[in-house]
Amino acid sequence: MTAGTRKAFRGRPPAPSALRRSAAVALLATAGCSEPFGFIPGGELEGEVEPAPADWTHLEERHSVQLEIRPGSPYSINMWAVGIGTDVYVATREDGTRWTEYLEDTPHVRVRVDAAIHELVAVRVHDHHERHAVSTAFAAKYDLHPSDNWVADGQVFRLDRRATDPM
Repeated sequence: MTAGTRKAFRGRPPAPSALRRSAAVALLATAGCSEPFGFIPGGELEGEVEPAPADWTHLEERHSVQLEIRPGSPYSINMWAVGIGTDVYVATREDGTRWTEYLEDTPHVRVRVDAAIHELVAVRVHDHHERHAVSTAFAAKYDLHPSDNWVADGQVFRLDRRATDPM
């Protein structure tokens, strides 16, 4: 290391975490920001719009889906989701997150599973029995211990077909 390099780093090379952050920023810059990446939100999802499936149990084979909220200014994220028969559910912690705030403005969402985009409407679930079934499904799919099952007390949303979506 030269004297100038040593002076620039004040005798220490950059921390590995700083290097990882720099690499992540560079990767995002080259990949574009329209799609969500890991825990970093994106914009409008790309893909073919298709009618929602009659049965969502195939989600058992998928770790996550991509959820697009706020149609006027799309905001998309990677989400855990469960399918219970004809219904698909997403959830978040009890006090909500940024995307739950956006749902207050408009419940219209788009969900991408593989390359297919499904246009749906988010409905908050209050029914105790339905919430219990969703909490149990999340626990089974994502191996949540009963004491760590945040879905039980969280905000749960069923993503229903829009009125214009044929079944």
